[in-house]
Amino acid sequence: MLAILFDVDDTLYDVSIPFCSACEKVFKERYSIPSMDLFLAGRIHDIPVIERIRKAFRKFGIQITESEVMEFHEVYRIEQTKITLTEGMKNILEFCRQKGIFTGVITNGFSRAQWNKVKNLHLEAWIPDSRIIVSGDEGVRKPDPGIFKLAEQRFGLDRKDTWFIGDTYATDISGAINAGWNSIWLNRRQDILPDGKVSPDYTVSDEKGLFNILHSKWSD
Repeated sequence: MLAILFDVDDTLYDVSIPFCSACEKVFKERYSIPSMDLFLAGRIHDIPVIERIRKAFRKFGIQITESEVMEFHEVYRIEQTKITLTEGMKNILEFCRQKGIFTGVITNGFSRAQWNKVKNLHLEAWIPDSRIIVSGDEGVRKPDPGIFKLAEQRFGLDRKDTWFIGDTYATDISGAINAGWNSIWLNRRQDILPDGKVSPDYTVSDEKGLFNILHSKWSD
C-alpha cells in the first residue's frame, strides 16, 4: 500500500503567517524590525512561542518586557485559530485522495495544541482523525524511529512504500530516514543539509515543487 504521511507545522501550513501577523499587531508601532526578520531570528523548533519572541528581540539587542511577551502570546493564540491550508496543499491532498493514496499525519507537540491545529486546518476533509498521530498523546516524538514504527503498526504500513513529508531535517527527515522510510524535505526556509547527513529522496522549496514530484511519480 502506497502511503504518504505529513508533518503539520510549516508543512501543511506556513508557521510564519500567524507569527508575523501577531508581530505586526503588537510591535509594528513600537519597533522598526520587520516581522519576518523577527520570525527568522526566533526560529528554533520545539520551544514555546514566548521563548521564540524573546530570543528574536535579543538578537536585535532588545529586551522586551514581560507584559509585551504576554500580549504577543495572546494575539498569537488568536492568529493560530486562523491558520489555513494553502491552495497548493489542498491540491496535494486532493491529488492523494483521487489516486487512492493512504494519507496520514505525524506531528510533534502538546496534544491540545496540535489537535486544535488539525481542527483549524479542516484536515478531516482529507485525513480522518484516526490517521493522525500526535507525539503528546504517545510519549514518543520525532526523530525517534519509534513514532514511525508506531505509525507502521497502527496503520498497517510497509516502510518501503511509505513516504514522509516534513519541513525540518533534524526531526522529520532524519527520523524518517532512520526508520527506513522514503522522505521529501519541504524546505521552505532554504536550510542547509547538515554536514555528513543522508540526503532525503527529494527536496523542494514549496507546494508547487511538491505537487510536481507527486504528480510525476503517481499520476498514472
